Amino acid sequence: MTITTTTQGAWTVLSLVGKIDNAGSEELKAAVFPLLTGGNVALDCSLVEYVTSSGFRVLMQAEKEQRLKGGTLVLGNLSTPVSSFFEIAGLHTLFKIVPDLKATLASS
Repeated sequence: MTITTTTQGAWTVLSLVGKIDNAGSEELKAAVFPLLTGGNVALDCSLVEYVTSSGFRVLMQAEKEQRLKGGTLVLGNLSTPVSSFFEIAGLHTLFKIVPDLKATLASS
């Protein structure tokens, strides 16, 4: 997994490329958890191939941590396979998911 971090206005954006599997979930956790300080964090998932259960666990932990600190965590631009799995598993209700991350960041 490759993770690139940028700042766009009031948002910290992590662009994720690859698979959020066991190894990728550890990389994601190491990259995202230090940023969960109550601000705005967005994950660009357009180039994520798939997410395993360990990846979903890290995403759910990150969402909860950010929410408890009064911040926002957004998942954006989910690839079709990842989006479908979120919906089939019923996980889409646990996250703020936006189809157009660029527009969401611009409007904030």
